[in-house]
Order: sequence, then structure tokens, then C-alpha cells
Amino acid sequence: MAQWESIELNPDLSETLDELAKRIPDEWLLAPMLEEAEYVREQVVEVIMSLAKSGKGGLRDSYQVELVSKGREKVEVGVFSDLVYAEIQDTGGDISPKKQWLAFPHKEAKNYVGVRWPRDFPDGHFEFALSKSDPSNTAYLFEFGREPPVFILKKKVTIPGMLYLDWAEAVWEGEGLEPSFGNNIGVSFGNAGFH
Repeated sequence: MAQWESIELNPDLSETLDELAKRIPDEWLLAPMLEEAEYVREQVVEVIMSLAKSGKGGLRDSYQVELVSKGREKVEVGVFSDLVYAEIQDTGGDISPKKQWLAFPHKEAKNYVGVRWPRDFPDGHFEFALSKSDPSNTAYLFEFGREPPVFILKKKVTIPGMLYLDWAEAVWEGEGLEPSFGNNIGVSFGNAGFH
């Protein structure tokens, strides 16, 4: 007991704790940080599913826990997606085509199309038609023998941002959660021993 009292009365207590933190192996920090990251991932997934108007299973499943850095005194982990459209789904914005048109399945053909796109069908499979009411911005691809169009073609599409990372951050009660946008989209946070 006397030993602990002398440490408690030590005016250099913060230095003592810093020295203790240096002696703690990084694995001690890693397990709880990865567990916390898994909790953050669950929050991101829940928010995506609650905000999404349809499926978003690919976006939801793309978020994974990753170790960012690990040292003797600090561990940084994150929850990231490498999907190219993860950022636009979060922040929103305009999407323009790399070539001439953006294609997406018509609502009446979603079950029929599945995960295929116009390029997945043989050449000559579709008939191209411009919209009479909006000829400069919308076109359609019709398949011979099907009444509704299979694909809608647009020159530009505006995606409303779901802000799911902000929502997940608001649910998380920790500190230091930082959004990260680059090749991997997500959030990261760190812990440094007793600091």
C-alpha cells in the first residue's frame, strides 16, 4: 500500500504513466481498438440500411475494419470501403458519364436486368430511342419484344448524399473519429495507451 501512496503523491505522475504506457505491448491496445472498430462498422451498416431507399447491399457489405497503423504506444484503426461510388453515396453530387451516357435499369426491368449493364448484352440487342419530352438529357434502350425500356440513359445524374458517415459518427460515443476520403472511404480513430 505504501508503494501506491508514494506513486500517487509523486508530482511526476503523468511521466510515470507515460513510462508505463511505453512498457505495455501494442497487442494490448490492438484487441480493444479492433473491437471498437467493429462496433463503428456496425453503426455504418445500420445507418446505410436505415437511410437507403433500396438494397445498398454492396455498399453495406463493402465496409470493413482495417488496421491503419500500429506502434509501441499508438494504434490507429478504421472502417473503410473501397467502392468507387461510396463517397458520392455519402456526400452526394453530380455524376457525368465517362463516355456519352450513364445507364441504369428502368424500374420495370430491374429484376430482369439484375447486375448486368448494356455492355453485358450482345451488340444489336437494344434499340436506342430519345425521349420526346426531354430529348437532350434522357434516352432509352428498348429490347425487341419488351414493352417498357430496359435501360434509361442520362447525360448527368444528381445523387442526394445520405451522409451515413456523419450519422454513424453521431451514434458513436467515442472521440477522434475522422472521416477519410481517398482511395478508401470511411472513418479512422486512434488510441495511445494512457494518453
